[in-house]
This record gives sequence, C-alpha cells and structure tokens, in this order.
Amino acid sequence: MARIFICTTCNRYTPVAAGEPSPGLQLAMAMKRAAAAGGHTVAVRMVECLNTCPQPCAAALREPGKAVIRFGKLGPEDAPALLAAAEAYAETRTGDLPARAMPERLRAKVTGCVTLGVLELARS
Repeated sequence: MARIFICTTCNRYTPVAAGEPSPGLQLAMAMKRAAAAGGHTVAVRMVECLNTCPQPCAAALREPGKAVIRFGKLGPEDAPALLAAAEAYAETRTGDLPARAMPERLRAKVTGCVTLGVLELARS
C-alpha cells in the first residue's frame, strides 16, 4: 500500500481565517476524497511539518526501505497526480521513480529526494 504524508500546518506563514482549514489540510482532505472516490489503496497520513515552509503545501512519499520523495507548491487540484505518483512509487523496490513514471504536473514540484545511499550513510 502506498503512503503519502501531507503537512497540515502549510502554510504556516500566511494565517487563515478563523474556522477555515489550512491549505495543507485542504490538500489532505482532497487526497482522502480522491482516494476514496477512485478506489485507490493509498494511505494518507497527516503530519505537522515536512520542512518545505518556503514552498507550501508539502507532501512526501515514504515507505520503509525506500527513497523519500518530497513535493512543494501543491494544492487540492494536485490530488489526482499525487495519487498516481504514490501508486507508481509503491510499485518500485527502491522508491526511485523514473521521470516517465512521475505525473507531468508534479515534476517541477519535487523539492527533495533522499535516496537509500544517503539514508544508509546517515545511519553509519
């Protein structure tokens, strides 16, 4: 099962009106609706920060033993593309997605990727 983490505190530098969901929470809700409507097997996890504050809203694809791919400058309209990316990511062994597997609308929104080599180096 694919897992996507979405920052619910985005955009922390632009206050929202009282009672309104943050842009990050709007993205998370759009992802959950799109996943349920399309019968996708993607777990949407809400977290408080993905360290992409200068480029909100943020989401990350992450699974144990795989590279981490982080996105920024997202909105609710990106939910279908994020679902497609999450499913493509889930099918990989290492989490490395070739450019052709990444939905075009997300290619310029990748803000970081931590590969297994970097993760292994950090653990040693």
